[in-house]
Parts: sequence; C-alpha cells; structure tokens
Amino acid sequence: METLDTDEIRTILHDNGVGVLALDGGPGPYAIPVAFGYEQDNQRLVLQLSEADGSRKSRSLTHNPNVCLTVYEETEPGAKWRSVVVEGKLVEIPYAEAETAFATLAKRTAEVPTPMGWRSVTDAATVTPYELEIEHLSGQQFARG
Repeated sequence: METLDTDEIRTILHDNGVGVLALDGGPGPYAIPVAFGYEQDNQRLVLQLSEADGSRKSRSLTHNPNVCLTVYEETEPGAKWRSVVVEGKLVEIPYAEAETAFATLAKRTAEVPTPMGWRSVTDAATVTPYELEIEHLSGQQFARG
C-alpha cells in the first residue's frame, strides 16, 4: 500500500464522478452510491440528493451532517487500484453555486446522468444540491507485484 499525495487525490476526484457516501443512519451506518462533481481549482465537491420529507437520508443529515465519501478506481484491472476517502460536512447550497462542479461531472463522466436529468419536473423539488465541505482527504494505492 502506498499513500497518495494531495495532487494525486485531487486528480482522482476530478477524473471520477461516482462514489459511495456514508451517512450516520442512526442505529447503523447508511451508505449510498452518488454522483458528484469536483472543481479542482477551488476544491469544491458537490452532489445532489433526492430527499423526501422523513426519508432516511433526510433524517440522517438532520441528525448528523458529517459524512464520508469513498471513491476508487482500478487503473490496471486486477493489478492496481487507487482509493480516496473524503471526510467533511454536507451543506445545502443553491444550484447556482453547484453549477460549475456539475458541469465538470458532465464532462468527465458521460455515463452519469446530468443533474436533474434523471428526475421528472415534478420530482425536481425533492432534489437538493449539497457541497461536501472537505475537512480531511486521504488516499492509497495498491499494486500487485
């Protein structure tokens, strides 16, 4: 195992757009797959969550906004992979503030739906953009042989 430096970590976040977000789910952890956008220049990481009143996500974030996002990539199948863990607090933001990071997501990951693209107009009110205010970043690389 090799520790990644800050520039390598930021590159992985910039080049990828899907990870697993872990929330404090109350009686146990609650982990969900999410698409995210990362602006490397100002180190802004944004994502959107679909929330219904009283949903587990909503209850979890009300209880504790501190989260952990894990992103990984396999650079050489079966032989080399890298992972990044981002810890911080999720804070709701207006779409105008998230737009640049979401544009980065759209450029980097063509297969990931664009924000709002996976929701109908009637569901739009339940989709909320968040910024993950980064408090700690770490990354590791594993290579066989």
